[in-house]
Amino acid sequence: MNPLKIKSSRPALLLALSLTLATALFGCSGGETAARASAPAAPATLKEQIAALEKSGALPALDRSTDVKGPDANNNGVRDDIEAWIAALPITDIQKKAAMQKARGIQMKMTAATGDRVALQQAAEYSSIATACIADSFMPTFQNGYDLSLKIEALTANTKERALRYAQYNAARSGSVTSQPEGYACD
Repeated sequence: MNPLKIKSSRPALLLALSLTLATALFGCSGGETAARASAPAAPATLKEQIAALEKSGALPALDRSTDVKGPDANNNGVRDDIEAWIAALPITDIQKKAAMQKARGIQMKMTAATGDRVALQQAAEYSSIATACIADSFMPTFQNGYDLSLKIEALTANTKERALRYAQYNAARSGSVTSQPEGYACD
């Protein structure tokens, strides 16, 4: 007989095993209630969870205003919070410059008028150049540059209004073509 298989005809054995397991897991000091009382309370809402992650440094503190453009005090085309996050990254100065160029390209996409085909094309071309630049700056591990590009994109579209606006840009560009630049693409 396999000692690991417990037959349902032995309810007393099942009860004994359950009690032993409960005692082993929770000890004799109050069980689960005591464990819950000693653990810090987890934030209840998503907003509180995000605030806690920002406070701990696990997430960057981002502007969450309803303004699509967001604050850009030095008017360099990159939101101030994204710029501060890039400046704090443990990457080279050349990579930071490339990341700023990529952030500027994404911001251009976010603010281009969806009815203006010329502005949409310019934003797409600049972003394409910025993508090549960030990939080049991380060579030979261009995947790191690509991953950073995706993170910049996600952080830039960090509110409902910004995500909606980015989706509108992408819908307006649907079916269009932008070529990849040749040669060195950094500003």
